[in-house]
Amino acid sequence: MVKSPILRRAAILALAAAMLLAGPVSVLSTAGATPVAERQTISVTENVDVWERSPLTLRTTSEGPTTIVGPRTFINVESAATGDLPLNKRTLTVHERNESINMSFEPRIGAGTRALAGDEAQLLAVKLNRVPTTDGLDTGNVTASIGAVFANNTNVTSSELLDDAAGVGRISETGELNASYTPESGGAYAFVLVTVDEGDEGLSVSDGNVSVNGQVTVVGVEQAIVQDNASTVEPTRNPVNPGDDVTLNVDTEIEDENATHAVVLVRQGELQRQSSTVTVSGELNESFSQDQISVRNSFDSVSGVATVGNGTRIAGINLSTNQSIPAIGLQGLFGVLVSQADSDAGGDVVHASATVVSDAPDTNVTVQTLDSWPNGAYQYVHVAVGNESGTINSDTGTVALSPGGGPDDGGPPGDSPGNGGPPDNAGGPNGAENDEAEEA
Repeated sequence: MVKSPILRRAAILALAAAMLLAGPVSVLSTAGATPVAERQTISVTENVDVWERSPLTLRTTSEGPTTIVGPRTFINVESAATGDLPLNKRTLTVHERNESINMSFEPRIGAGTRALAGDEAQLLAVKLNRVPTTDGLDTGNVTASIGAVFANNTNVTSSELLDDAAGVGRISETGELNASYTPESGGAYAFVLVTVDEGDEGLSVSDGNVSVNGQVTVVGVEQAIVQDNASTVEPTRNPVNPGDDVTLNVDTEIEDENATHAVVLVRQGELQRQSSTVTVSGELNESFSQDQISVRNSFDSVSGVATVGNGTRIAGINLSTNQSIPAIGLQGLFGVLVSQADSDAGGDVVHASATVVSDAPDTNVTVQTLDSWPNGAYQYVHVAVGNESGTINSDTGTVALSPGGGPDDGGPPGDSPGNGGPPDNAGGPNGAENDEAEEA
């Protein structure tokens, strides 16, 4: 087992869950203290600059129907002496189509925004058209970047603009702005917040293509996965003995095609007690390579079993190859657990297993447990992606592990941290404790 392998280029995108369209730009630096000074921006096109701290400022605040609280995740850019900056993303969420996704732009640790007070803002909602299927989207050949958005490659992305008419106006005197977006279909979305620096119009969108009139600066980026429908998932037996298989009966709304089913089973309350730190070493210049990116987790390993079909992917990440990426977003969570699951794991471990298979849309999916797993509640998260359409379905629930087929260690699932329940300080949707505090 490789505990902290070097990330491939696709994992650089994992600053905001592998689908964040600003990934390759936003990882370059987080130096500087005064927002959007020229020395702190990177030019993407002649008319578009990106603030180096844009990955820290914009966050979704609404929870979706499928949610799991993940580890606290940090980024440390050594050349800029940033220390560990929190990414303020605790929950891993699948949102619902035709339901509002609420967002907030505000000062965060490492990213003050008050200097932007009064600036005119616009929000791009960008949908990735290359849908995440088992043989479709590959992050190696699709450039998911801000550059792709403004290059108007409609085979990759399409965009919708939210401005004054949609309630996205000027940034407040405290450097804050709230916005919401209602997706009409499932898929992978990114949100790009810009300030209009020169010109009256700024951004405009026609037939999904983005035009720039004047000069704009990207000051916030965020991502979201949206499902088309909910799946219905029920354990065929509950509780089960440690070491027995957990079989889930899955019904989806996907029709006339096979689907990739991805299931994670993890002891409830364990993930949010952990942390993951992305370290960027060396100089950040044109010779920047994936060898400069590494991940350090607070836990030693994953006690569990990973069952993954060859070449199976979820949201563009090939889960049949070893990789350790930050657990930001569901793709990151699957990547970490699949790459580190070990039946002989020891030390400070997370008890979790994962199964990823291609099968009929309605099927039984089996996840293995180990004899050594402690009693208590375990949360399962199911995501199904249509292999041809990219249609997304998901569901979550709990199953109890208990010897003799009944709870005997403190009562029902999730009753306390000692029995697998969440700790008292589990934290809110996208932050915990001081995650959302303004820098000193």
